[in-house]
Amino acid sequence: MKKTLITLLLLSTWLAPAASQLPRHERTDGKAIQSVFAEAADAASNCTVRIFNGSKMLLGTVVSEDGLIVTKNSEFSTVKPGLIRVMGPGTKISRARVVARDIPHDLIFLDLGRDVDPGYKLGSSKGLTRGTWLVAVVADSPPKVGVRGGVLSATSREIKKSGGVIGVILGGRDGKSFGGVQVSEVAKGGPAEKAGVKKNDVIYAIDGKEVFERAKMIEIVKSNDPGTTITVSVRRGEDKKDLKITLGYRNLVFAEMKSRNDKMSGKFSVRRTGFKRVIQHEILLGPSDMGGPLFDLEGNLIGINIAKANRVEFFAIPIEDIQQVLEDKAEEIAKARDEN
Repeated sequence: MKKTLITLLLLSTWLAPAASQLPRHERTDGKAIQSVFAEAADAASNCTVRIFNGSKMLLGTVVSEDGLIVTKNSEFSTVKPGLIRVMGPGTKISRARVVARDIPHDLIFLDLGRDVDPGYKLGSSKGLTRGTWLVAVVADSPPKVGVRGGVLSATSREIKKSGGVIGVILGGRDGKSFGGVQVSEVAKGGPAEKAGVKKNDVIYAIDGKEVFERAKMIEIVKSNDPGTTITVSVRRGEDKKDLKITLGYRNLVFAEMKSRNDKMSGKFSVRRTGFKRVIQHEILLGPSDMGGPLFDLEGNLIGINIAKANRVEFFAIPIEDIQQVLEDKAEEIAKARDEN
């Protein structure tokens, strides 16, 4: 079976000039390619769900036979109890409850309230090399889920966090003699504007600690994750105010200041940095495909897709890390289930 799969994949490479004339979706989703990914497709149909929170939709993966689901936390950061609907596996629609969150890996765990056979075997991310073929799940027309293949583009690595932002552009005036750092612009609709910061305010302290240099202030703010609430002390004329500001994601707060690569990438994940270890691949996915499973060609689960970083970089949390989080969160999850 493996020889047949490899032969088909090699043929797709040798026939690249002809393939380039095909519609784009046929190059990754065509019937010949799909047949190579059949084992992963079977596993995907048994373990993949669609999660709805208001108007948002995201994929999720069943990670236990007693109906525990994992997906991307930052997309559902404002989720309210009773508002999460889950479709799948298959056509069944259920309500799900949040039972745990893991911020370092950007994971949220939901209880489906019923038993489910995930239908896959656990694989391993260890020993994967660049160029290894992988298979990811994409949202198809409900209740179907599709699969799409691509290769591992980088070995497991850390993605350093970019930190949160308050949503201001700091002016040129700062220093102890000036009494702080001047705000030259306030991002419309950003955290700072919502908290009451205004243009020309002077920020002189963060969480009660005086800060007079622009670079140091940026460093302190960036050391906190999006979603963290900090106290920003500002001076406005003769008045002083302590404002509570919940940090936002840079790519959302300063959306108009995207890099050229980001502008070419279309929509990408709200959180795409700050992961201790990821598998990086080049399978074309959208932000709503995050939370879905990542398989090897034999249909073994090797990770959970967690971020579309840009148009060519996609990250997944290795299955070994998912298992460790489940072990660490076991008591918290059991307690949450018992309370409901």
